[in-house]
Amino acid sequence: MESQQVTRRTLLYGTPVAFGSVIAGSGAPAAAAPTTTSALAATPAASPRDYGAVGDGVADDTAAVNACLAANRGVDFGGPESTYLVTGTLLVAQAAPQVISASGATVKAGAAVNLMRLRGAGHTVRGLVFDGNGQASGLAVIVEGSAAGSTVDRCSFTDIAGCAVSIQPGAHHTRVVGSVMRRCGHGSAVASPFNCTVFVADADFCAVLDNQMLECDWGVYFRGDQESPGIRYYTCRGNTITGSSPPPVESQGISNRYARDSTIQGNTIVGFGDNCVDGWGCHRLTIANNNTSGGRNGVFVGDAPTGSITISGNTFHAPRVGGVRIDSSTGTALIIGVVVTGNTIVSPGEYGIQVSDAGSAQTTGITVANNDLQINGTAPLGMLIENVEASRIIGNRIYRPKREAILLRGVDVIEVSGNLLQDAGTGSPNAYNALQITNSNRVVARDNTAYGTAKYAVDITGGAGMTVTGTRWRALGTGGVRNGGTNAVLADNVPL
Repeated sequence: MESQQVTRRTLLYGTPVAFGSVIAGSGAPAAAAPTTTSALAATPAASPRDYGAVGDGVADDTAAVNACLAANRGVDFGGPESTYLVTGTLLVAQAAPQVISASGATVKAGAAVNLMRLRGAGHTVRGLVFDGNGQASGLAVIVEGSAAGSTVDRCSFTDIAGCAVSIQPGAHHTRVVGSVMRRCGHGSAVASPFNCTVFVADADFCAVLDNQMLECDWGVYFRGDQESPGIRYYTCRGNTITGSSPPPVESQGISNRYARDSTIQGNTIVGFGDNCVDGWGCHRLTIANNNTSGGRNGVFVGDAPTGSITISGNTFHAPRVGGVRIDSSTGTALIIGVVVTGNTIVSPGEYGIQVSDAGSAQTTGITVANNDLQINGTAPLGMLIENVEASRIIGNRIYRPKREAILLRGVDVIEVSGNLLQDAGTGSPNAYNALQITNSNRVVARDNTAYGTAKYAVDITGGAGMTVTGTRWRALGTGGVRNGGTNAVLADNVPL
């Protein structure tokens, strides 16, 4: 089946696709049911078979299943012996919470339709298998805004054309937990953003926890459509998210737009075309203890105004470009207060960490501290810090870049201290410097150690007002500090 390939700009910046006839589903909500939890617990769960459903995967069971859902607060679809073919949307739509459960029974798409829609209350769907059956369009479970507090628990989704779960604006406190989703979002007639495996749009306090999302075109997308208030207080934790092979060029593992006060933690993300974790215009976002492999960057944040981001304790293996990229290379965005700490970056393609802006943008107040950059001769640079001000590069360990371990270019008021720089210039020994400061001003380089294949430990080209103290070096090609700037203070720089 042809994969839908949309651009990153379309997905992240474009206007959401309007809900058309397929997305909207059909049918009217059932009459209100008793509202007490005790009444639900006291009522035995009904079976669709009690309402004439055949469950053989051949007969159209849409009407029978909907009749059962309309009449009962609790519905049990049964075990793997039951496959309900549907050609219309199943409506979980009573005004009080319903519990829809199964022990492996399947809802199978017999047409290009949305399989189930939740509305009217916080419902629970547990243990069902949703089979998209190779249709060109249609989602599996849609949670409407009126179904805030719903839960999708331990379900299975296979070959869904669009999203396995789509959480609509206003469906706050919805949870997607412990489910397995395989080959979702691949439908040839599915447009962005519904080609994600899980899509959360302007719904706060949602949680996507401990799921397996396998062979995705796109993984999870948390989308706020306005900068203020954004999408807030969500948690994405403990998921395994893998890309399709080959993935769409612009695909991402976890996408975030206008995120506020949210957490992405402990996920494993493998094999996407673009960034494993992408943050566009996010504030107060924590990205911690994730493990990524491949992708363009392990984490990207920036483009739009961005602030108070913490990127910590992650492991990024073999990104095609870099482990962490903080960038405001377009527009006039202010990026401020990003902390990158305690991450391990292994064998990147171009750099370990990049912090940069251009034009009339401003990037300031960045802290890059205590990271291990195991470049291993695969990338030219350990770190590229460009057009940045009032920031700190502290206590990092950078091993075996082809060129510079740290390249500062066009920066102002930067502290670079306590870094260990091994075998810079390993691609061309005695040709590149461990710490290169170019066309910059007021850089304080203090207590850095360089050894191995670099030419100089510190090289200053242009600029004014540098302070270089406490540099230690061993076995370099030429020596310790070369000063090509003006008004520099050099002190206590000695070989080991």
